[in-house]
Amino acid sequence: MDFQTMINSPGMWIASSFLVIISVSQAVVFLRAALKEATALGIDEKKRKAAIRSACITAIGPSLSPVITLLSLVAVVGAPTTWMRLCDVGAARTELGVISLTSTLAGAEVGSASFGTEAFSYALWGMALNNFGWLFLVFILGHRMSGVVEKMNTKYNPVWVKKLLAGATVGLFAYLLANQIQDLQMPKLTPAIISAVVMLLLTTVLKKYQRLQELALGISMLVGMIATQIVFG
Repeated sequence: MDFQTMINSPGMWIASSFLVIISVSQAVVFLRAALKEATALGIDEKKRKAAIRSACITAIGPSLSPVITLLSLVAVVGAPTTWMRLCDVGAARTELGVISLTSTLAGAEVGSASFGTEAFSYALWGMALNNFGWLFLVFILGHRMSGVVEKMNTKYNPVWVKKLLAGATVGLFAYLLANQIQDLQMPKLTPAIISAVVMLLLTTVLKKYQRLQELALGISMLVGMIATQIVFG
């Protein structure tokens, strides 16, 4: 069995499916837990459906962005491994960087004939360990965060704590955006500008339309992406 046949073999599809099944199972468990908690908090069914609808639309934009990375990964490590990794990784583009780094350690070059079974095994270990840090931190600290927030609300003004957490969220997304537009080139600036303008229009001029407010973030991202593609091709 040659290398390309091996990395796309039925055995690889079966092995890769375990992580995908775990991810889907987690999503189902979290959704059920969230709906149960929403009921306990007295959130009515209309608001629950609105939240789910908004989340589904918002997820479309980020799901489209890794397409180029997906195609690149398929060519290097095969479709099964790509399927598995993109169901788990937080930033798809880091996977190519990890593969490149581990290939160098294995004395191979990505995309060349020298990238064989040994380099592939190095890449698998590298991609797995690349995720370990944040997964481990969430595992040991995630369950403690609610207690931290409760202590902050007790010690400080809850209104300011809420604003602090909202500011942290805005800062996080601003940081992620800044990494993409730091060279101030228009092909990268354009989707950010268009999305911001659309978001502003939806949340101000059209703020009385509740359904649009639910979908505002997803619509803004999609309009920004599509408009940029039309302009720059």
